Amino acid sequence: MILPEPRHPAAPAVRPLAVWAVSLLLGSFAGSAFVFFPFSILCLLLLVLGGVFLFSFLGRCSPAFACAVFGAFLLGTAGAALADAQSESSSLLRSVGPGKADLIGVIAEPVRFGPDRAVAVVAVQRLVEAQGRTRSLEGRIRLSIRGEVPPLVAGELIEFRTRLRPPGGFLNPGGYDYAGHLRRSGIQAVGNVTLRQDGSTFRVLAPGAFPLLSRVDQWRGQTREAALRTLPAPLAGLYLALVTGETGHLTQDVRDAFMASGTTHILSISGSHLGLIGLVVFWCVRRAVLALPPRMLLRLSAHTTATRVAAAATILPVMLYALLGGAEVATVRSLVMILIVLAATLLGRTHSIGTGLALALLLIVGWDPLAPFDISFQLSFLSVLVIVLVMGARVHSEGETVAGGVSEERGVRERVKEGMGETLLVSILITVASAPLVATYFNQVAWVGGVSNILVVPFVGFLVLPASLLACVGTLLGGSEELLGSAIVQPLLSTLIWMAQGFAAVPGAELRVPSPAVWQMLFFYLFLGACFLWWRRTAGWVAGALVLGLLVLWAWAPRDLPESGTVRLTFLDVGQGDAALVETADGRAMLIDGGSASDSYDMGRMVVAPLLWDRGIRRLDLVVASHPQQDHVGGLAFVVDKFEVGEFWTNGVSRDVAFLQRLEKVIVARGVPVRSVSSSGNDVSFGDCLLHVLNPASPPGGVVQGNDGKSLNNQSVVLHLQCGRSAFLFTGDVEREAERGLADRGDGLEAAILKVPHHGARGSVYGPFLRTVKPHVAVVSVGRANTYGHPSSLMLETYAGLGIPVLRTDVHGAITVLGTETGLQLGCESGRRLKRIGLGMGRTGTEGREILNWRRLFGEPGSCNATV
Repeated sequence: MILPEPRHPAAPAVRPLAVWAVSLLLGSFAGSAFVFFPFSILCLLLLVLGGVFLFSFLGRCSPAFACAVFGAFLLGTAGAALADAQSESSSLLRSVGPGKADLIGVIAEPVRFGPDRAVAVVAVQRLVEAQGRTRSLEGRIRLSIRGEVPPLVAGELIEFRTRLRPPGGFLNPGGYDYAGHLRRSGIQAVGNVTLRQDGSTFRVLAPGAFPLLSRVDQWRGQTREAALRTLPAPLAGLYLALVTGETGHLTQDVRDAFMASGTTHILSISGSHLGLIGLVVFWCVRRAVLALPPRMLLRLSAHTTATRVAAAATILPVMLYALLGGAEVATVRSLVMILIVLAATLLGRTHSIGTGLALALLLIVGWDPLAPFDISFQLSFLSVLVIVLVMGARVHSEGETVAGGVSEERGVRERVKEGMGETLLVSILITVASAPLVATYFNQVAWVGGVSNILVVPFVGFLVLPASLLACVGTLLGGSEELLGSAIVQPLLSTLIWMAQGFAAVPGAELRVPSPAVWQMLFFYLFLGACFLWWRRTAGWVAGALVLGLLVLWAWAPRDLPESGTVRLTFLDVGQGDAALVETADGRAMLIDGGSASDSYDMGRMVVAPLLWDRGIRRLDLVVASHPQQDHVGGLAFVVDKFEVGEFWTNGVSRDVAFLQRLEKVIVARGVPVRSVSSSGNDVSFGDCLLHVLNPASPPGGVVQGNDGKSLNNQSVVLHLQCGRSAFLFTGDVEREAERGLADRGDGLEAAILKVPHHGARGSVYGPFLRTVKPHVAVVSVGRANTYGHPSSLMLETYAGLGIPVLRTDVHGAITVLGTETGLQLGCESGRRLKRIGLGMGRTGTEGREILNWRRLFGEPGSCNATV
């Protein structure tokens, strides 16, 4: 029997491009760690150098290949180290100073619009000084604009007045490093500006200098206005997210539905969107070419093929869609991968998709060595890698089938069945492979995404996206003020939201889990790699079982409980607000206040809930709202909605304000028991601890009109928590009048840890109260650079005069207190973060700091430098 030739040439055992790409990627990881572990990274470089040349000496590779591998690793290390050093530059902030300044700059990227707000990345060029003189500056800032924002486009020269501050975030255990993300994106500072009618705070000086980009931005603006004018709010936001990449108009309900259903990637233009549009264009062009008259088709085939014509015709639409979508960094990375695949098709190298992925990795990491630390990069490359591995396994399997003489003749039904099975497999594998990353960034295992994406992605790719883009093109060509084709687009968008909400409603779809430890993620991907390599062997099945075991462990989410006889308090960094978590060894949890919430940022959603999930907490036995003010209870609505709550305590005061009505609505919907507390009540057991309410003297009750801040503050719930030998006092926002009443009573006030009243305001400093409490440490919850001037200088001087150390959430981040049988242990999140090491510190100083960084990396409690 003469066996047919395989359809593709056998792949080489080693793909040099893939090895170099991996070396460059690993080098970028090493380079980013250089500033924290310089001696360790230098030793690693020597080990890599010795390893590659040992392989060369043993004849495993040529000397030239060994040099290329080490060169790629060294290049990645040096590039990432230099890029990281540049991202920490603060020259712009030093030049401008701490006060308000008039700056001139160019809008560097497409502006992101939302309701009465916008965010622009501005390349600052000049500082306007006295008498109209200007001075040259250089740096990129993130500018938040409030008010009726004009239709700004990229490239425009603008002048604005703002106060610059360094990129910041919130320092909480397991919290996302937003400041680091901004710095890696090249943002050196952030600022805010509120538009005024007289144009004194913001004005456009000159149109865009890049005609093409300005024109595309104008198209985006026309599309935005037409969509907002034609479609209802939820659908308009979804339409803009799919077509222009603007997510500012998405409603929170839509975001939550797509997140819970595992389809949140649909809401941001990425490789899947570009790939789907490319696939539709490719298929349509190829079918059109094949439908040509035979004579014309024969003449065309003498020069090229229908596949290559379709690949060439797909390039321009995909590039235009990327531009229309804002050409964000993540979109451009995906575009690079798509273009490489199309180039491989044009060159007739469709079997080299893995090599194309390696080339894309080389180009992207070579251009931006810090790109691997972006979540979009990680998820996109991981998804494409899974697809490449599955395709490779399929080609290998088909090669064996052909070599074995098995006929490849199959009917349409068999091919469709095989395609659906393969799609299901790829979707499930991508869901499994991305599970650790999704758990790390979102505290969620989106298991339902393995099924939902099979229906949602084709629906979006073959119906919603083409119809939406055609409506956009028709609107732009026709110059219409309304969205043409909205009668078709609107039901499609409604169906898409209905599908997402349907999958989100599946019991357990929104499975929240703690972030996996680094060692768990390493073992997970090692086992997953072994499963892919040896999927036909026993070792592969064992590795697969271990992967499933880790997934079950994360889904089970065992609690991170304090040791027996220990109580753990965490004062969260929620900016200008309050939130404190109490955990006991028997698994009880109490939350006192939940920070603020606004249309743009909800502390409950973004800070408090992620920390609770990270601790494995699914039930809060007690939630306490100290008093009905936004900065204390605004974030509690989301927490009560997402967690099981045993009981909810208030001071009995109600207000006719939106944030409190939202909270009360959630409490009623969830059926949470509510209790108004006062000092007239009895002590309450909380695990091994005892809770005593010291304020208010009696429940005030009723609805308070207006905003009488002093009255609301003095009616705050004051709690005294006694756990063994340790006592803690939570004071809400009480001011001097309430403190005087507490001090006059005298008994039951002593506490080792005092939560400073009212964020350290002048009106809440009362010496006799402090002398009665006798705190060992005081904790004040304040926002960085807040406009209230908290904590006040009077508060700091008074506490220092009494010898009371002060810990501040704006300086120390989240503050953790462990109350044990032998005393207190303090930990500050700022002390747990890795510290940058300058090479000019001398060998002894550098080595000591590096050892401290290794200790921080392995979870040693962060030290607190209290102000005395």
